[in-house]
Amino acid sequence: MTDTTADPVKEPTTFQVREFIDAKKLKEDLAFNDQDLTTAMMQQSSLFSYYGVLAAEAARQVDVVKLLLENTEAAIYQLERNKAATAGEKLTEAMLEKRVARNSRVIGMKKALNEAKRIEAIGKTAVEAFRHRRDMLVQMGLISREEMKGELRIQEKNIRESAYEYQKDSVLERMGRKPSEDA
Repeated sequence: MTDTTADPVKEPTTFQVREFIDAKKLKEDLAFNDQDLTTAMMQQSSLFSYYGVLAAEAARQVDVVKLLLENTEAAIYQLERNKAATAGEKLTEAMLEKRVARNSRVIGMKKALNEAKRIEAIGKTAVEAFRHRRDMLVQMGLISREEMKGELRIQEKNIRESAYEYQKDSVLERMGRKPSEDA
């Protein structure tokens, strides 16, 4: 970021817009393995918080660029008025606005503002993506729990069947029959 206290008329306004979110890293952070839901759930809040902070920084950057644009426009207005007064030229407000709008520093700041807004939108999208990730993790957790319940029911049924077979074989042995004989 550049110094925001400089006089825009004397100092050229060059604002370096900062990229806060790396798309490749975001994609990696959003991904999770459904075989390891516990780790994904444990990481969710810290990742959500991290990207939330980045989104806030991007929003702050937009505010800074807006402020710099306003200051640059005001300084250029003053500069153009002074030039016209020195040259004895009569300027209408519409002519003055057009000169200011075509000034390279104003154009540069407007481009910086557009870029900052794009980065802010990416930050908002990242935060929303982590909300969706949280919802998916919750659903995957519910599905996993239901699957475990089903597996436990099957195991319980198999244990009951084995216990029944064991009891049946024990009774048949006491009666003097072989367990393999079914009557």
